[in-house]
Amino acid sequence: MTGRPRLPHLLVAAFAMSSAPPAFCFELPANLPARTKGLWIIDQTGSISDGETTFDIQKIWNICLDEKADRALHELEVREQEASVAALNETCKEPRPAFSGNVLSWRMHCAGPSPIEDKIGKTDVRNTTTFVSGDETRSKTIIINRDNLIQGRGRFQVDMKRIGTCEGGLLPGDMTLMHWRVNGEETLKARQSRNVHEEIASHKAFTASRLGR
Repeated sequence: MTGRPRLPHLLVAAFAMSSAPPAFCFELPANLPARTKGLWIIDQTGSISDGETTFDIQKIWNICLDEKADRALHELEVREQEASVAALNETCKEPRPAFSGNVLSWRMHCAGPSPIEDKIGKTDVRNTTTFVSGDETRSKTIIINRDNLIQGRGRFQVDMKRIGTCEGGLLPGDMTLMHWRVNGEETLKARQSRNVHEEIASHKAFTASRLGR
């Protein structure tokens, strides 16, 4: 998100969306409703700035959800952010998600040795997800990096809507990256297939390897 060493890592954190022990135990509130089973479209938009340069980004995914994959998708957001700051040698405190009214919210604090001089880098991540209905959610994420010399900021919005049933052999958890645009230009050469559970495992493994766990 931020200056020269940070901006690429914010790109990973925001839109990157192995077996290793989890960096922490992620627990969702027991009263959190599940999004309706079926095929969903995920429209991620946002901007990343280091104070001098700004990137506008959009990613569009299709994902097949059941209750297990839905809860995993919430965890994936945390694991992506955790892996991003692990690349900067920052360790995160366990977020404590809360659900009130129709809003899921969590906040994560991270800190570690800064790659710039002998400083402590700090990252603060805040996320809210509003359940408009069983077929629609809207999320906002704000990420702030500070290393005492450079401050970076990322602001992202994710709109999700159910568009039908899972067909064509799609299984719960299967994801397809349809578009990836940076400053309005398409960067995706071809559609990419992923799986939400495999993505979580990959981020956990990366975090563990960077932090020596």
